[in-house]
Amino acid sequence: MVSFGFKCANNNCLLENGKYKVVYDKKFTDYPKFEFVINGQNLTEINSDSNRKYTIETFGENSFRLKSIEKQTDSLTEFQKALMSNGKPYYVITDCKKDTIDFTMRVNLHVISHSGKFVRIK
Repeated sequence: MVSFGFKCANNNCLLENGKYKVVYDKKFTDYPKFEFVINGQNLTEINSDSNRKYTIETFGENSFRLKSIEKQTDSLTEFQKALMSNGKPYYVITDCKKDTIDFTMRVNLHVISHSGKFVRIK
């Protein structure tokens, strides 16, 4: 079994194999809701418009990036294209408690795309 560990403050946060839902922070509640499954180094979106598949690439103590396994189509919104042009988005794990992992998605060191929680449901 592969799990991704992150050191946050006094907690060791693990993003383990299983099913998760994304719960966005209050100011990002209009973002599309989705769930995902982690199996080894692979992450698959479920219950979303696209159900994309990714490989998880970790870097640093508490961050990772998703690299698409599938060929990308040009279905991004103009806002998403603008974010992508400023850098490669990556997730920063900020805290965790049991099956809840707090995250911030950054485009670069200065721009936050959104934030919320990954909640393990299975």
